[in-house]
Amino acid sequence: MQYKIIGNTMPAVEVLFDQAGESMYTQSGGMAWMSDGIVMDSNTHGGILKGVGRMFAGESMFMAHYTAQAPGTKVAFASTVPGEILPVNVAETGGLICQKGSFLCAEPGVSLNITFTKKLSSGFLGGEGFILQELSG
Repeated sequence: MQYKIIGNTMPAVEVLFDQAGESMYTQSGGMAWMSDGIVMDSNTHGGILKGVGRMFAGESMFMAHYTAQAPGTKVAFASTVPGEILPVNVAETGGLICQKGSFLCAEPGVSLNITFTKKLSSGFLGGEGFILQELSG
């Protein structure tokens, strides 16, 4: 699997699948375009309770999974707000805690969970709120 980040103000990440069976997942509505040979499936990605937890973190309850049926297929994911797309290898960093709504897409081995702010003052004054997202895998 290879990826390329396209654009500056409203960027997208285009993923090229090298083999059949490779897949990515995103929140509902995160896919921008795809080529022929990609199959989409929606599910709660971890069960109903995890889906409800993601709703509280600003994501959708259902996650869309895109699986390549042939090598050389492409799928692109784009944000709905201006910003920057940063690639993060959570295996190297040991995970990442980020503000709600910041998740775009990931490989199936990456888990998206909710976590809570440890300090009461951070929830009120920090700007991110009490509910954050944790990426691990």
